Amino acid sequence: MANPIVSLPLLTTNPVGWAVLGTAGYLTYRAGKKAAMKTEEQTDQPGFCDRAVKGAMKAAYRTKMKVDESLSSTRKKYSGMWDEAQSEVDNNA
Repeated sequence: MANPIVSLPLLTTNPVGWAVLGTAGYLTYRAGKKAAMKTEEQTDQPGFCDRAVKGAMKAAYRTKMKVDESLSSTRKKYSGMWDEAQSEVDNNA
């Protein structure tokens, strides 16, 4: 088996060799660039704990909205009775 360093002068002395070396270098560059992009994408994603906390916050907010809606409808339902009771107390006093 030939040593790769021995074949390097053969590649550099001939135009086809330069094309081979250039293509190999370019492919290595592209592979490194893709690997770096994958690493960036992985670091941009929030961690498991952050996603879990965000999910809990969403659930709490949805619950708060439902409770507020329920209280609002209850307030509307009983506001007439409250006003009547208040006016009766004011008239009797």
